[in-house]
Amino acid sequence: MSKKDFFIALVIFLTGILSRFPLIEKFQSHWDGPQYSIALVRFSLSQETPASPGYPLYIGLGKLFNFFINSPHLSLLTISALSGALGGLVFFVIGKKIFNTLTGFIASSIFLTGSTFYYFSLTAYPYILTPITSALLAYVSYLIFIKKKRVGLYFGLIVGISFGIRPQETILTWGLMMIGFIYLSTKEKIKSLVVFFVITLFWLIPIILSTGGITEYFFISVKFLRSAVINNTFQQHVELMLKGFLLSFGLSSVFLLYFAFKAIKTKNVIKKNKKIIIFFCFWIIPGLLYNLILRTEHAGYQMTYLAGFLLIISYAIWNESYKHKYIVVSIIFLISIFNLYWFFYDRDPQFVKPYRPTSFHYSDIRKNDLKTGGKIKYIESNFDPNSTLIIATDVLWRPYMYYLKDYRLVDLSGLDIKTPSFKYTRRDSLNWTISQYVDKDMTVAIPKNIKKIVFTDDASFSWIKNYPYNIYSLPGRSRLTSISVDPLDKIIYDYHSLSILKGPKNN
Repeated sequence: MSKKDFFIALVIFLTGILSRFPLIEKFQSHWDGPQYSIALVRFSLSQETPASPGYPLYIGLGKLFNFFINSPHLSLLTISALSGALGGLVFFVIGKKIFNTLTGFIASSIFLTGSTFYYFSLTAYPYILTPITSALLAYVSYLIFIKKKRVGLYFGLIVGISFGIRPQETILTWGLMMIGFIYLSTKEKIKSLVVFFVITLFWLIPIILSTGGITEYFFISVKFLRSAVINNTFQQHVELMLKGFLLSFGLSSVFLLYFAFKAIKTKNVIKKNKKIIIFFCFWIIPGLLYNLILRTEHAGYQMTYLAGFLLIISYAIWNESYKHKYIVVSIIFLISIFNLYWFFYDRDPQFVKPYRPTSFHYSDIRKNDLKTGGKIKYIESNFDPNSTLIIATDVLWRPYMYYLKDYRLVDLSGLDIKTPSFKYTRRDSLNWTISQYVDKDMTVAIPKNIKKIVFTDDASFSWIKNYPYNIYSLPGRSRLTSISVDPLDKIIYDYHSLSILKGPKNN
């Protein structure tokens, strides 16, 4: 790169650092974060810390950071924030190499300001790494497929790292891997395979040993594959994908539609760029189809094909405005300002809406820090872990389980879920050890020595029927509810309904 390009890259990276680290979440905000955090100190696929197939290199990098930081959650947030800055740099360089410098700068601007990319760089998720690894894999495949470069070593390295960070990502990147591998010479193919297998064995052997052998690892992996498909409707998939797309690109989405319409209308454009179009199809279509047909939950599952769209959109913006310097600067500025406004706009200043994990709004991160953090601190200060039982529901039970590890904690799905396939699920935890099972009786026997039960849900006081309770009002219009109980008492619960059956000695 020229000195000018190097300076731009440095500014992009520093901007990413300065815009991420001060804003990272203070408390775990979603289901997966505690799984990853616990995995840094106690890796167990059987306990789903983390869930299979294990995010091995991500967890390994977290362990390295935790050796110095000594805080699992903060270690993962450090990875996220650094990855957010690195992503801006990567998309600048790759956009420059495939297209031109201005396209690279536009791509980095969208990456640094888009809501989904910003959100994942402030929270304990591995998803901010996937657009980076998929973009790097795409660039190496581009060098092989378009430029005829002999880069088998780098191809094997990137595939190995991508596979090691999130093994299931191969379901979305197989198109890139295929065109990269097929167009290598035999010698380069051997190089790539050797590097790939060395990297894979580096993490696979320790995981197999920690799991209890290859048979146990096989059964856990098969269990994961069965969960790779979620029975959402096609309409739900489309809605989630549209949300992920719009939250990632905001106003810049318009340029993609206009560029596509113009390219179709001008047939010569497609003929002249046939090979690069094929390349982007192999990058985008596999992930697009997987999310559309088989499984999608939020934008984290869509990062591979969103990364491809990011470069196409950036090129479309450049193509429509590069002849006018002030216009292109104005477009980049407006897109960035809109993205930042969309992300930072406080959608619930009065704290009246229910909390939504992975909503891609900064205000929800701060809302969780205030409310969940306040509840955790209050419980720790006012309730004895030896005589207190904590009852939570699915949305935030893992964060409570993570911070309140010394307390007995029960997650009763049926208290807040009506769906038959989930309502009977119950989870018990203590000291980060989790037991999950089906409880169709929907009763909880009060454990020995328990004198108080604390309910973490704001509305839980309204679920208690004909039994005295105490409400504790906390910042952000949040509430804790507690009741006093005796041994041999039982809790009988259903959707938004809870009653106490007194034991025979307490009647």
